[in-house]
Amino acid sequence: MFALVDCNNFYASCERLFRPELEGKPIVVLSKNDGCVIARSNEAKALGIPMGAPEFKYRKQMKEQSIHVFSSNFPLYGDLSARVMTVLNQLSPNLEIYSIDEAFADMRGYSNFDLYQHGLEIRKTVLQWTGIPVSIGFANTKTLSKIANRVAKKSPKAKGVFMFEKQSQIDSVLKKVEINDVWGVGKKWSESLKHDGIYSAYDLAKADSSWIRRKYSVVLQRTVRELNGESCISIEDLPEKKQLLISRSFRERVTNYHHLRSLVSGYISRACEKLRKQGSVAQSITVFIHTSPFSKGAGYNNSKNITLGQYTADTATFIKMGCYALEHIFKDGYEYQKAGIMLFDIAPDTLQQLCLFQGEKYDLEARKRMKLLDHVNARYGSQTLRLASESKQRWYMHQNHLSQGYTTRWNELLPVR
Repeated sequence: MFALVDCNNFYASCERLFRPELEGKPIVVLSKNDGCVIARSNEAKALGIPMGAPEFKYRKQMKEQSIHVFSSNFPLYGDLSARVMTVLNQLSPNLEIYSIDEAFADMRGYSNFDLYQHGLEIRKTVLQWTGIPVSIGFANTKTLSKIANRVAKKSPKAKGVFMFEKQSQIDSVLKKVEINDVWGVGKKWSESLKHDGIYSAYDLAKADSSWIRRKYSVVLQRTVRELNGESCISIEDLPEKKQLLISRSFRERVTNYHHLRSLVSGYISRACEKLRKQGSVAQSITVFIHTSPFSKGAGYNNSKNITLGQYTADTATFIKMGCYALEHIFKDGYEYQKAGIMLFDIAPDTLQQLCLFQGEKYDLEARKRMKLLDHVNARYGSQTLRLASESKQRWYMHQNHLSQGYTTRWNELLPVR
């Protein structure tokens, strides 16, 4: 039996935690640069504010409906997430943190317990100790526990906790879950599945497993088996990161190629730093640029992918390839609103396949340079050492609605009277 514990409207709940007067009031949290809505309280959802809504398009509505707007405060959210996970570690065995607001727990050994009551106790304790409300779904597979958690959130009768017990109960719920809402089914798969007459989680569960494997993949076949109650994903088998994405929206439009190249070089440097930090190497890079979809006149969007002959985590190599890609897609005469890079084909550094007929390009000397780069920047601050092609200008988010660092900054702690 697995449990999925999910914080309710996590970012909005974090903002409300230190502002009790906002209880019951609509709240939205904006993305980096205050660009679009990335989190909403239930009250904001009821007022019709969609996820991903551009802030400028809904600014008037949010003001008229007295919706409280916050810039994303990731240091605060990360700290409160760590507190929630610490509490869960004390209450549940074998915890696997899935995201900033979700965690799976292996509930083996609790067969003699009333899991529903245990879930209510966990929910009560997390709320009392951290102030963050959570919902809990129990099932005998991870995929079903994700669906059970949806029921726990949306059904008032569940009181925040729901457990699958009978097959008839599972079938009834699966018929109401759209195929694109099934864990592990992406947009492309859901469109293809609908074309094949599979519209719900129940339809997928009843599909022929061998046919699913032949037409799609063993991964989707595993999802089918999970929906049928066969546990195929253990607590250690969470999907590994297959890509690293760094992108930014510009407040002031960028028209100059050299300026854009220096910014893209900085994004590549940051991505490679993350790559090395997790002990990985990559083989492919994609660079993309686009103008604003809301600007007047003709727009322009383009991207280019380059696959290297070998795996590497060398910043200089990826910057060279990234700039080559940017040179091929950049066009004069446009005001670019966003640019980004993505590293693909990521593999553990210790398990990469070397080329039989070529010497290793990410050799000992390159590794020493990258180790020195990371060491100096970690000790003396980001960009203390950098490649010449990187922009000297540090990138800062526009956060016009930023809340206090209630738990992350000494000078912003709440005073006690």
